[in-house]
Amino acid sequence: MNYKVPCILLLISVSLYYLLSPAPPLSDEQLTTHLKDKVVLICGASSGIGEELAYQLARHGAKLVLVARNQDKLDVVKEGVVKLGATDVQTISFDFSDVKGSSGVINQTIAWFGKLDYLVSNHAAMIQGAFLGFPHQQEPDFIERIFRVNLFSQIELAVHALPHLEASKGHMFFTSSGAGETPFFSMAIYCSTKHALNGFFYSLQQELMARESPVSLTVGAFGFIKTKDLSQLIINEDGENAMNIPAWATGDVKECARGMIESYISRPPTMTYPKLSNNLGRAMWYFLPVPTFHNAMMGASKRPGAVGNGYQESLDFVNDGREKMEKLKFQQGYGPN
Repeated sequence: MNYKVPCILLLISVSLYYLLSPAPPLSDEQLTTHLKDKVVLICGASSGIGEELAYQLARHGAKLVLVARNQDKLDVVKEGVVKLGATDVQTISFDFSDVKGSSGVINQTIAWFGKLDYLVSNHAAMIQGAFLGFPHQQEPDFIERIFRVNLFSQIELAVHALPHLEASKGHMFFTSSGAGETPFFSMAIYCSTKHALNGFFYSLQQELMARESPVSLTVGAFGFIKTKDLSQLIINEDGENAMNIPAWATGDVKECARGMIESYISRPPTMTYPKLSNNLGRAMWYFLPVPTFHNAMMGASKRPGAVGNGYQESLDFVNDGREKMEKLKFQQGYGPN
């Protein structure tokens, strides 16, 4: 097969994205001026991107509501943001698989602060492992639960936050993934929820524009972000990166959180991070033949020393990671019972 055309298209697409990138970064002073005393609700705030986001917003004087399932972890984050100077911080322990109860998170925020300026819907159940290789993933109740967390609760939050955000001319940010735009090997359920999230919220962007609403909405198209928990999960016994993810394709959690904060002001429809790896994935998916793309994704996920396509080794890798996940209390409740 002649790869010249797809390679040229890939180069053009990546080059155009960088040429048309958003405005230069905002200064700390500009961010503080804009964010001081603003009420920010962060869902999925006990670790990872949400935790870092809370720390950075605290430095800019925002009032925070931090939501996650684990109250102990939330207490640690709250202690950290208070040390950074935050004076108005509240926490809510909540499981977003309770879709109808999600509206209570909005109601409680309004009860505390009387307004809402920014909604950050950052929570997610990150399901890994081949769909056909793990029988629990094939159970309808399990699939529905993941959709409740990754999609239905996010829609519920948007519905109930919208009147308050219209009053404050605020902004919504929904954390999605490159897996919401292209298929990822061994992540069928996660990909399906993120594709659905993208479909809904990009459609909602159109409706907000048609209504001439003062509320804007950003979808975060994120790749692999090197958070503290994920860093510990992917390091094997030899201290090596067991997921074979190159440094150029890895995002920094501090840089990612900073970009999210700046999006509250610049209000782009999409925030892509890391740019190069995500845009490369997009270009490959749209310009390469599908079998070629699939083979590339399987090859990128193949474990060292794996046999054939490495399917069994991919199952073993997920099983080996479960003990680490339990120890870190990371993504608890989303594996087999």
